[in-house]
Amino acid sequence: MSEENNNENNEFDDFDFVDHYGSTVEVNHEDQLPDNTAVSALNCAFVGVGGGGGKMAKAFLDLGFSKTLLINTTEKDQPDNVDPKHLVLIPNADGVAKDVSFGKTVFKNNGAVVEDALRTKLGKVDWLFVMAGGGGGTGSACVSLHDVFERYLASVQAEGRVIYMISWPTAQELLNPTIAKNALSLINDVSNIRILY
Repeated sequence: MSEENNNENNEFDDFDFVDHYGSTVEVNHEDQLPDNTAVSALNCAFVGVGGGGGKMAKAFLDLGFSKTLLINTTEKDQPDNVDPKHLVLIPNADGVAKDVSFGKTVFKNNGAVVEDALRTKLGKVDWLFVMAGGGGGTGSACVSLHDVFERYLASVQAEGRVIYMISWPTAQELLNPTIAKNALSLINDVSNIRILY
């Protein structure tokens, strides 16, 4: 091949990425969960964080939203009868005992575990609904994963956003000062997320 022909080929190779710019991202992995069977106008997935969030997410899983993950720091709080492919157990934690500060540290140290699970198991979705129970340590620390959730949606070129669904403790549960403090911490963290449109 002449040097002139070689230079012409290299010129086009340098800009090969232009052919792919803006194209739809197809995300497939052998561990990817099946598509949702529930009828929905939104291409969405559900993530339950902690014991309370896991129970809420299981309700959506039972309705046919197969793209659902339950993230927890302990096996003890996982709902019954959930296929293990929907479970994400954070290593080396064994629960956080209602300690939100420790929960945030555990999530910050294991964000890659969660991000990998989102990409390999959920594939491409547009909206991510994150559920957590205010009062516990793991669920009340879920906002420390917000950047992970945002990166995941950006990586699959999602057209939607992260939406938080938070449960509030009962009046009796709020008599426990730790539960009340954790619930307020979660509500404040969710309220402080800045969404740019």
